[in-house]
Amino acid sequence: MIGTLESLSNGILSLDFAAKGLFLFILLFFFGVFAVFFLHTYYKNTLLAHSAGRRKRLPVVLVSLGETCGKIINNFLILLPILGGIVVAAGLTLGVFKAVSSVNQFIDREKEIKALAIAINYLNQSDKTLDVRVRSAADGEATLRLDYKASDPHDSSVPLVEWTKTITIQGTEIHFDCMVFNFSYSEVGAGRQRNIAIPYRVFSNKVAAVDGLALFSRDEIAPEDDYGFIPEAYRERLAKLLTDADYVRDMGVRSVNGSDVWRANVRAGDRFRIKVEQTGGLTLEAL
Repeated sequence: MIGTLESLSNGILSLDFAAKGLFLFILLFFFGVFAVFFLHTYYKNTLLAHSAGRRKRLPVVLVSLGETCGKIINNFLILLPILGGIVVAAGLTLGVFKAVSSVNQFIDREKEIKALAIAINYLNQSDKTLDVRVRSAADGEATLRLDYKASDPHDSSVPLVEWTKTITIQGTEIHFDCMVFNFSYSEVGAGRQRNIAIPYRVFSNKVAAVDGLALFSRDEIAPEDDYGFIPEAYRERLAKLLTDADYVRDMGVRSVNGSDVWRANVRAGDRFRIKVEQTGGLTLEAL
């Protein structure tokens, strides 16, 4: 019922239309009253003319018009309250429609604000990609413990991916290469997708990227798998993201890129976390 009233209010009973409609109604009202009075008067005068033997219609019409105008003037004070009541009733009806419309507009705005708040909340979130602990840092060499954990929030049948590795690398400025899959803001804001980041290589100020330490060795990778840095539970999906343009479009991916985050002058005991932001990109957070 409220939806119907709102539709009428927003569609037919706009303020501009209501003003024009009310003016037209007043004209029609007076025209209707005039027509009724005129027809009654014309009929009476026609009978009188016939009885008197006069058959010319033009004088009868003119006389009837004059008498009709006189009747309207004489009855104006009677017609005015009727017309006023109709106008007031129309105004009250319009007011009800506009009040219902205002309430529904307020409700719609509240829904939009709530949806926007939810979207902003999703976009402001970040997901853990990698936890790093510096076991030791001495003589230009660093030993790191890497902890990775990931799950698919939309598919509980996909098993949890979790691993821990300890690596030693020359240098104290440590870089982490990740493959990042950024989904469209609308998909992330609606909670349908989450940006993904997969760490696959570590290098430093003393070890070039091309010589960096792979987080997945070739022994862990099937020979036919060209995307061995991807944890097994996600390989099929992420490989399709990398190779299948139609799948990428259907999933709502807006960009796929490699990204590097780094930490300078690591010291023993340092702890930090690499996170993928749902607005896009990676951040490194000290713990």
